Amino acid sequence: MRYVGKPLKRIVEDVPLITGRATYVNDISLPSTLHAVFVRSQYAHAKFKVHCQGMCFSAQDFPVRVGLAEGEATYVGQPLAVVLAEDHYTARDLASAIEVEYDPLPAVVDPTKAIDDSSPKARSDLKSNVFREELVEAGDVGSAMKRARAVVEGELLNQRLIPSAMETRGAVAFYDGNRLTMWSSTQSAFFLKKALQEVAAKMGVRGVRAIQPAVGGAFGSKLLTYPEELALGALSIMTRRPIKWINTRAEDISSTNQGRDMRLRFKAGVDQQGRIVGIEGTLIFDAGAPIQEVNESAFGMATTAARMITGHYDISNVKMRVLGVNTNKTIIEAYRGAGRPEGSYFIERIINLAARKVGVDQYEIRQLNAVKEASMLRTPTGITHDSGKYAEALERAKPAYMELKARRDQLRSKGELAGVGVAFPAEIASFGPYETAKVKLTPGGRIQVVSGSGPHGQGDGTTFAMITAEAFQVDPSEVEVLWGDTDLIADGQYTAGSRTAAIGGAAVHEASIRLREKLAKVAAESMGVDLSHLEYSEGKFINRSNNDSMDLSRVFDRSLSMGVVPEETYSYVQKLYYSPYGVHVALVKVDLDTGEVRVLEYRAFDDVGTVINPLTTEGQVHGAVLQGVGQALYEAAVYGEDGTPMTVDFSSYHVPKATDFVRVNWTSLALAKSDNPIGAKGIGELGTIAATPAVINAVEDALNREIYVMPLNPETVLKLIKG
Repeated sequence: MRYVGKPLKRIVEDVPLITGRATYVNDISLPSTLHAVFVRSQYAHAKFKVHCQGMCFSAQDFPVRVGLAEGEATYVGQPLAVVLAEDHYTARDLASAIEVEYDPLPAVVDPTKAIDDSSPKARSDLKSNVFREELVEAGDVGSAMKRARAVVEGELLNQRLIPSAMETRGAVAFYDGNRLTMWSSTQSAFFLKKALQEVAAKMGVRGVRAIQPAVGGAFGSKLLTYPEELALGALSIMTRRPIKWINTRAEDISSTNQGRDMRLRFKAGVDQQGRIVGIEGTLIFDAGAPIQEVNESAFGMATTAARMITGHYDISNVKMRVLGVNTNKTIIEAYRGAGRPEGSYFIERIINLAARKVGVDQYEIRQLNAVKEASMLRTPTGITHDSGKYAEALERAKPAYMELKARRDQLRSKGELAGVGVAFPAEIASFGPYETAKVKLTPGGRIQVVSGSGPHGQGDGTTFAMITAEAFQVDPSEVEVLWGDTDLIADGQYTAGSRTAAIGGAAVHEASIRLREKLAKVAAESMGVDLSHLEYSEGKFINRSNNDSMDLSRVFDRSLSMGVVPEETYSYVQKLYYSPYGVHVALVKVDLDTGEVRVLEYRAFDDVGTVINPLTTEGQVHGAVLQGVGQALYEAAVYGEDGTPMTVDFSSYHVPKATDFVRVNWTSLALAKSDNPIGAKGIGELGTIAATPAVINAVEDALNREIYVMPLNPETVLKLIKG
């Protein structure tokens, strides 16, 4: 391989980003733009009436439904109306002056209390706050529990988190009298286009274009098409003027979908050797406000977590009751990992608690219970893992565990509170149904790649350039990569779920190969030789008989005059998903006086198939691990008893700071590949899935007491030390 597998700086993305030349939504300024500010609910639950004046629009003022609340608000921050003005500051002043008449209703905040029939309902027309229930079951848990030597039980919390992208949500809509165009900070221009088309069509507008400019972070929270985007599109059509909206940080925290918020009441049976013989429990998923289409989608994350409760362990007996519950909080939807971090966290914590119960080392209990190898292995709960060598992975990582244990013991000998934690995370990633790519030759022999996915910081533009450069044997700098515009390619999907390099990259690879084959026919006909006499090398088609050659520039010139368009579009269809996995080990130190936890060392051994660019891949690992550490030690969305958010900015919601940075010593195991043409499995979420349980397990080891709560902030740790 010339380029694939080699560390390459982000030649596609970084120059505009680090020089300040990248265009974000807030940089877009069109003549005659009106600025929008949304009037948002100040109550978690209330009947309301908006007294609009002037350029103020509530739900009934739109000719179509755009998702604004209608008569009843069910969470603080829910958009009730929108105000337009000639500039942002005037619009914000006008929005503050809009009178909203509230009739407060009882709010439900605790999902465990919400289950009770006597609880207040999250919306007044609900008969129950439980909007969906499913049972995930395999084997015979009752019999398994009877033969268990010990039973571990308790309740584990995977707390609610606030996706904290540097760039808040925002959009600009422009209807030119014929066509509606929207620029949005989104993870999928195509999802946005399809949602806008439904609104526009009902207003007599058929042409819709969606553009994703530079995006300052997302982590899943910009996959949804939000009411604000639909309202902007409708307003631009109604006013025949461009409309611009940008959230404040406080608005973003209260109105952008949040993540996680699952709790598991469990019992796990363990035999004398430490094997897990069965797990049963109830998983309660707090989906937040009752918005049906979002709740139903989000519930899939809860069933995924329940189905992944076996991890990569040989556990045959499972019975998990899954409850989707509405409360008067911000909606929950995808956040980095989306169900897999929760499921992996639960089983990795259960494994550790079981090890403590029967006196087995936390690493040994994982080796004892691990499935040895997987090739399209279907778990008892219905998860299929495409490939993996789990026993070998654990064996490869064990020396690191032993080394960190020795360091822990040295610290303890000096009177320090130190601990080591292990995580053996399971994941399913790189979902379908498809992803698209178009590769074309341009004048001068340069190659252009258009992807249907929507990268927004991951480095996939450089990855695509490397894949195409490999196929054409040209320098990656000769490849231009574009994405995020629905006019550039017929259709596409999204960037999320660790899918872009694997599925989007497979599409780029296949389109590149097919284009090279098409161009070879042009060269052969132009040179008057049989195709079999040509070979391709470093951007040239060469006649082996006489060494005559045609470079890509000449092939471009000839192709159009021969009736051949020098481009190929390909849709790579993904039938299932891939299964990255790894072994992560953390060494922590706990300050006895302050309760502060510091991660001293972190080792990650990941098997993610082919690593296309080790530099960007390792960057993903560092970021993902820090995000997982954030959940373990710092982050939690907190609500008052009346549903008022208490974590409204970064002084009250602690995202990891630069001083909290965790340096990861990362190893690519490369034990198993996926079945796509490039062999990649996906990497973006695995570190987040692994880091949270690894760090909690390490603190548990340091304190030598069972832990059931998160995050382990200093106050909580001090209580554990004293308790």
